[in-house]
Amino acid sequence: MQIELIEKEIKALISEPGVQASALLDGGSGLIWCSCGDGTVEPPNWEAAVDYWRLHHRMREHFVSLGELGAAVMYHRKAVLAVFPCDRKQDLLVACIARHSGVDWSGVQRRVRALGAWMQDQ
Repeated sequence: MQIELIEKEIKALISEPGVQASALLDGGSGLIWCSCGDGTVEPPNWEAAVDYWRLHHRMREHFVSLGELGAAVMYHRKAVLAVFPCDRKQDLLVACIARHSGVDWSGVQRRVRALGAWMQDQ
């Protein structure tokens, strides 16, 4: 895989309106592949963001009627933390910190899905 291209795509996420920080994470280990921010927020412990995803994943049986989990979104007082599946085959996740409003979540999801598709083709 070309890490430079992946880093470029993760950095491009903060060009989405309202997105302040982003990271590519290993869903199994919590390892940070790459991360970036716009300087307006202190990035969280990205590894801990993976635990939010794991919690939703463990509880998935209770929500089967809602379909496959597309994102785990936590609305904190100061910002929103959203964790998206990027490459399910390699268990890679993308996490973003964003403002409470003005975020094009559909645009973020499109970028994450495109990155995941590219990674699967490599």
